[in-house]
Amino acid sequence: MPRARAAPFTLALALLVTVGSARADEPQITSTLSASEITLDETVQLTVHLTRDASQPYQGYQRPDLKDFDILHQGQAESTQWTINNGRQSVRTVEQHVYLLRPRHRGNCVVPPAVARVAGREWKSRQLSVLVTAAARRPPGSTPQPAEQPLLDPDAMRGDEELFLDARADKPTVYIGEQLLVTWSLYTRADILRYRAVTEPKHEDFWSEDLFSPPGSLSWTRQTVKGQEFQAALLLKKALFPLRSGKLTVTPLEAEATTLQTAFWAGGSAVRASRPIAVEVLPLPAQGRPEGFESANVGRFEVAAMLDKTQVKAGDAVTLRLIVRGEGNLKNVKLRKIERLDGFKVYEPTVAEHVEKGDLVRGDRVWSYLLLPQKGGTLALPSIEMPYFDPHEKRYAIARSQPLTVEVLGDPAKIGSGPAEASKENVLGARLLPLRNTHHVATRIGERIIRGPLLWVVVGAPPSLLLLATVGGALRAALVRETARTRRRRARAAARRRMREAEVHLKGQRPSQFFGACARAIYEHLEYRCEVKCEALTVDELRRLLSGRGFDPETTLAIVSELEICDFARFAPSASGPGEMRAAIRRVRNLLAAIEKASLTDEDAS
Repeated sequence: MPRARAAPFTLALALLVTVGSARADEPQITSTLSASEITLDETVQLTVHLTRDASQPYQGYQRPDLKDFDILHQGQAESTQWTINNGRQSVRTVEQHVYLLRPRHRGNCVVPPAVARVAGREWKSRQLSVLVTAAARRPPGSTPQPAEQPLLDPDAMRGDEELFLDARADKPTVYIGEQLLVTWSLYTRADILRYRAVTEPKHEDFWSEDLFSPPGSLSWTRQTVKGQEFQAALLLKKALFPLRSGKLTVTPLEAEATTLQTAFWAGGSAVRASRPIAVEVLPLPAQGRPEGFESANVGRFEVAAMLDKTQVKAGDAVTLRLIVRGEGNLKNVKLRKIERLDGFKVYEPTVAEHVEKGDLVRGDRVWSYLLLPQKGGTLALPSIEMPYFDPHEKRYAIARSQPLTVEVLGDPAKIGSGPAEASKENVLGARLLPLRNTHHVATRIGERIIRGPLLWVVVGAPPSLLLLATVGGALRAALVRETARTRRRRARAAARRRMREAEVHLKGQRPSQFFGACARAIYEHLEYRCEVKCEALTVDELRRLLSGRGFDPETTLAIVSELEICDFARFAPSASGPGEMRAAIRRVRNLLAAIEKASLTDEDAS
């Protein structure tokens, strides 16, 4: 009876566990904002987390329709989690989408839900909102783009020309690095049948950005100049950034045009040249110049910093993105390089830019740093500063990012350095069973063995088995005896196995696993030659070990550099393409040969 009463309770408990497990397997999508109230000149970070079962079909992710914001930058990270619950293993994929946003207007700005489609169903995050108040001042880089202006009347035209080529600069005087907008236009009173540029304008003392060139045929508009009707077409538009001070000149544009009236004349095509453009370039003022100012940083800029993750486990890396956005020569903008950060190992950054080419060159440039935490706890990333010169205000200013923090779970220093944890096994203790008196059938088997021919078999079997075991053990010991030749043969086989593994990952386009296999091949071959577990050593300890064992400086530098490359590529797989992977596998093969050929100081002569 007690078991019958306990059955409903057990069934209910099993149902609750099943329902809880089913809910845990459901996808989860959440959205969070770094602030609930900002000003019009500030930015806010939106983070969307999507957690889903890796075994479920995944149809895709759709970002929020951010109509109230400009997306200054966006990033994505993905990780995998393995869990075992009640003996059941589950694999979940965690996606993180990060957006750096700037509001377009004051008031309540809405962030609509993000949508993910998993296993044929849609899952949405909740809708968020940000209260945007008026800006205290105009932020750097916020000057609106000017609308497309009609062509201005050429000052040098008389009004009776049949064909005229005009060149015009938007200002006569600029500072070093300040944008100069130059346009070339063609005016005619006849129909142009054919046009081609004979000589392009030269501007050797300027950095140039092409803003417009005719895609094919010219686009004509009617314009009245000095009381006469003309057809006008824009030929060329460039943004020029002077590189030195003084009086600089842009040479004329020469073009050949054939009109309807001159098409049937021999040599009837007319060649016209624009006037040269002279510009007075002023040096940047020395007064008020801040420390660390780069001469290329001229314009209006703002600096933002963002992390792909704010919380990581010990041993995982984070990506810091520094974004410079504004007006100016963005391809030449320089940001002070981060050499070191307290608590982090800093890798070389990758740089990318996006330039919007209107009448005013603007856009953003992004430096992406891979940071590997070296200690646990909450680590601070300081504000990044970029001094620049504002030619509109004619003064220096400093753009600053906001400081950030990263929470590191665990202690990276203990990873791989401590003794391995004792394996936890679910061992059942011996069961004590009660003694039971069992009846058995008496037989005469023993008597038959002692008095029959089986006695010699029973007596001779143990010595024979002992002899066979002794001879087999001696042969086995001879086969597995450790010698220099067997060690070398085993090391070569391990190296070939690692290289085959790397080639498989190369064909499958898996950079992280590829560079991991290359690094293990190098470490295992060093362990064979040096008889030291090299993988647990730091870079400086490895360099001292190799030098002390007799490796030449060139080979030592090559080994350490290749291990650094593998270490970086494992955490930044997107930075390594197939070409780099093929080059790496050639370098590793050469290094393995060099490691084996090296004459070590205290190596066994055998």
